Amino acid sequence: MPKRCAFTLIELLVVIAIIGVLVGLLLPAVQAAREASRRSQCVNNLKQWSTAMHLFHDAQGRLPEGASSRPRHTWVMRLWPYIEQRVLDEENDLTIPFFVEPGTVAHTLNGLTGQYVPLYSCPTDIGADQTTGEYQRRRGNYVVNWGNVAYGWPLEDIGLAPFSQVKGQSGEPRKTNLADVVDGTSHTLLMSETLKAWSEEDNDWRGDIQNDQGNFRFHTITTPNTSAPDIIKSGWYRPNVDPLMPAAPGAWQYYAARSRHPGGVNAALCDGSVRFVSETVALQSWKEMGSMNGGFDEQFPTWEKFW
Repeated sequence: MPKRCAFTLIELLVVIAIIGVLVGLLLPAVQAAREASRRSQCVNNLKQWSTAMHLFHDAQGRLPEGASSRPRHTWVMRLWPYIEQRVLDEENDLTIPFFVEPGTVAHTLNGLTGQYVPLYSCPTDIGADQTTGEYQRRRGNYVVNWGNVAYGWPLEDIGLAPFSQVKGQSGEPRKTNLADVVDGTSHTLLMSETLKAWSEEDNDWRGDIQNDQGNFRFHTITTPNTSAPDIIKSGWYRPNVDPLMPAAPGAWQYYAARSRHPGGVNAALCDGSVRFVSETVALQSWKEMGSMNGGFDEQFPTWEKFW
């Protein structure tokens, strides 16, 4: 009989060990490639949002208001016609608040704010895409720059962000022309990222970009991805153990720019460019980037520029 060839046990174990080593070496590279692709898509999303901002500015002579309480809506609805959502825009009625029809249809996602729009979300985030309950709507990851001041805090005339409220009128939205950005459009933040809540419950405002009382904005009070908690009105966030989403109750609300991209966040500037900002950026530099007229320090961080 011819002699049969086969692996010995030792040879088989060696082969398995080699395969294990190769998988261990390749897996991080595969994961890094996937994240690079997701981050590239996020950059593209922000670029489309910043382009929409400029198209609105060209048409209206100003940037859209960050939010309004009379009636209640946010910048998202204003930009629908500029992000290929003209049907939503044509059916919308900005003379009534977002939480009634046609903006919201009770207990369903059939309202305008409940429609799925891919541009709302960063593919790296894993939070809940929508809210449930009576007022159902889609969450998102892209938010406008509210600057170095808490929401509702009295504003001065110096150090303002492109999106804020008129001094002394907490419900009156500021309407900014790019000519007002005296620190330079290439030095001033327009938009950045936030993280969506894990819970689908309506009483968690994180990522609630279509709610004028929600997380439609970010603040430069703290640096990106900070371990310091976001300050949210009591009862309007759900506790979780996610280290990237610390939260605490408080009267004056503010949210940090946050993402799940390793090392920082993507941000759009007022000139329309999109850049990656390190989470180790100096706080003072970050605050100055949030202001459109507070003075510009030449010691700005090094950017990773995409467009």
